[in-house]
Amino acid sequence: MKVSLVMAVYNGEKYLIEQLDSIRKQTYLIDEVILIDDVSTDNSYELIHQYIDGYKLINWKLIKNENNLGYRKNFKKGLEIVDGDIIFLSDQDDRWHLNKIEVMVEKMRQSNILSLASSFNFMDQDGNCFEVNKIKGRSNNNLLFKEVTEELTEIDLKSLLEMNFSQGCCMAIKKEVKDEYLKVTQGKLPHDWELNIISAIQNGCYYLDIPLIDYRIHNNNTIGMDNIVDGNIINEKKQRVNERIEQTKAQIENVNFALGLELNREQKKYCLKYKDYLTQRVLMMKEKKACSLILYFLKGKYKGFGRVKTFLGDLVNIIK
Repeated sequence: MKVSLVMAVYNGEKYLIEQLDSIRKQTYLIDEVILIDDVSTDNSYELIHQYIDGYKLINWKLIKNENNLGYRKNFKKGLEIVDGDIIFLSDQDDRWHLNKIEVMVEKMRQSNILSLASSFNFMDQDGNCFEVNKIKGRSNNNLLFKEVTEELTEIDLKSLLEMNFSQGCCMAIKKEVKDEYLKVTQGKLPHDWELNIISAIQNGCYYLDIPLIDYRIHNNNTIGMDNIVDGNIINEKKQRVNERIEQTKAQIENVNFALGLELNREQKKYCLKYKDYLTQRVLMMKEKKACSLILYFLKGKYKGFGRVKTFLGDLVNIIK
């Protein structure tokens, strides 16, 4: 079973060596490491080049883009190059636990697992790990909107249409997921979200409740998680109200992506109903139709998709 790794690099010289060390020292040999520099303006490319030469890493390959692609297209390019049976995604500034590959590969020997995301520890810019306040009913440092009780938990399509539960740097995927992704992606969603949705449609998306990386938080993160890190539930709720229409429209994009895949009858039926529910909410919030929204709720249209607090959040968005 060939194991590959893709790392997207852009101006990461400050933390690169620590991350490269944690990959090189893995207890399970990685057969292929592809690092793609997205036209860094610092010394990232030179550092990696010297690192590969210094340790004589013949199975590591460094590529420099001619033009800046951005992180989504850069990861896509990496996935087009690798040919492993299991493929790991890596950021440039984290610190992997030395048994990460070994633990995840062992789990992924199960034929039903197509994508697997581990948990993680938060780490500050100085390399010190810290904890966040846990929100009741959530897991994976509040990214997973359900309480898990098992070490290994399947994440279904319904959950992923609402919210992604993992960063790509915590994930590994099987080759068939990569192949499908390269056929269908339009780059509208983050690559890790699309990969999870593809896996979930085949009942193959899983969460491993073991922290296997230290995820670095600093000012230059591509995607911030300020409210998650702060554990500030009040600010998170305020942000959700203020950005509610855009977030709901983003969920419609998730559904549209899923509808472009090979769904079974029940999955397609659910996606179409969910899309209609999201579309109606956006319309009523944009046009400030409070009475229509209340009537929509009283008719039970939120049932099966949203909770009472979802309705209340929509209503606050209208009357704020």
